[in-house]
Amino acid sequence: MSPSVSVPEKTLEHWASQYVTYRYRSKAALWWPTGGEDIDVRWLPARPGKAVQLELKTTTVAGAGLHDVLVDLGQLWQYRQRRLGNQPFYAFPWPDWRGELIAAATAGGRPVTELAFARSGPGWWFADWMVVLTAAQVATALHTELAAHGTATRGKKERLVRFDLRHSRARPVVTWGSGTTPPAAVCWRDFWPALEQCGRAGWPQLIMLPARLSRPQDHYPRSQVIRLLREAADAVASGEWDGGDLVTLEPDGEGNYQVSPAPDDEPRDLQDVAGGVEDHRQLGFLEAGALLRAR
Repeated sequence: MSPSVSVPEKTLEHWASQYVTYRYRSKAALWWPTGGEDIDVRWLPARPGKAVQLELKTTTVAGAGLHDVLVDLGQLWQYRQRRLGNQPFYAFPWPDWRGELIAAATAGGRPVTELAFARSGPGWWFADWMVVLTAAQVATALHTELAAHGTATRGKKERLVRFDLRHSRARPVVTWGSGTTPPAAVCWRDFWPALEQCGRAGWPQLIMLPARLSRPQDHYPRSQVIRLLREAADAVASGEWDGGDLVTLEPDGEGNYQVSPAPDDEPRDLQDVAGGVEDHRQLGFLEAGALLRAR
């Protein structure tokens, strides 16, 4: 019998979509790219804002009190071949329950469908137990396995992290990759406010700004990008900007941004999805007006 998952990945996709839609209302747009596709800028609203991608993963029940997060090496290899701005974040559960979530929720007197909402109670809401890593962090945790694989061929999965809750659900024993140094995972509810402020150095995202706000410079510091996004949001809100050319900025991995020399205007099929491996990837676009909350 094949191992069961603690939470269906499709369920996590829907819950994540509900969260983004509720948090940003009409200032967010979502799309689900197919396997192997890069961002096509024509999918995005022709408005100032930022685009990010999320790859949703679940945990596999590996035994009594054991949860594993498995990552397909070919998929990860593909993601890491892309320009930094086009790479996804990986989001997955950090469980504090044993076995399948539906059984834990039922035992706790909660319908499992209610866990999509904050009303399910502290610690039960999915946003309380989801965490986020960059694709680069995932690749570092699996550097030995990824280097040995070295191809886009899918079907070979390795364990990113194991949660051992046999002795404690509140303080599980957490083992990453091949005993690698633990990466700094970001809690789901902390991730979005940080993203509104352009996040941390190395975070993948694409920034779309009115071309008239761009400057003839090689690098844009994070603080300048935040200011330009706010200027763009004010221009849209006041009616001073009702369309026009946009320029795309992408991170350079050092905490700065640069004008994308050749944005991907056509989807590019890097590799057919093989071995029954699906992308559970969401493309989210947040309008610049969504950043006004960060003032």
